[in-house]
Amino acid sequence: MDGRTEGANVAQVAEPDYHRLLMVRTRLREFEHWSAEQAREQGLTAAQHQLLLAVRGHPGPDGPTIRDVAGYLLVRHHTAVELVDRTQELGLLERRRDAADHRMIRLALTRTGRTRLARLSAAHVEELRELTAMIEDLTRDLRAPTRSR
Repeated sequence: MDGRTEGANVAQVAEPDYHRLLMVRTRLREFEHWSAEQAREQGLTAAQHQLLLAVRGHPGPDGPTIRDVAGYLLVRHHTAVELVDRTQELGLLERRRDAADHRMIRLALTRTGRTRLARLSAAHVEELRELTAMIEDLTRDLRAPTRSR
């Protein structure tokens, strides 16, 4: 690609938008780092925390399958299986046969898993409120129908 056509079809980005993008991405990375540290303090990896959240946050009366949590975590099935195995060894979740289809395995949190996730979630909800306010402040003018640049 030569210099003449490289930016030909690229939308124009205003200078303040670069700053906004930097601030949002930096804050999201800070949130991820903070979240991983909170998980470590509870004896979990960030992935195990996300797994517990995927099980607890799954909609419907039945727990998720490993396929479901692989989708939530954006990992391959075998990676989800390994994560479920390690988390189950910690006594935080269990596998259960589906009541309607005994071939299907569902995941459920144990009492210990629910307790640990509740502790983490309380702190995360408060941190998420702060993150949301910051993102709303930075993106307020991006939502306006007409923007003056």
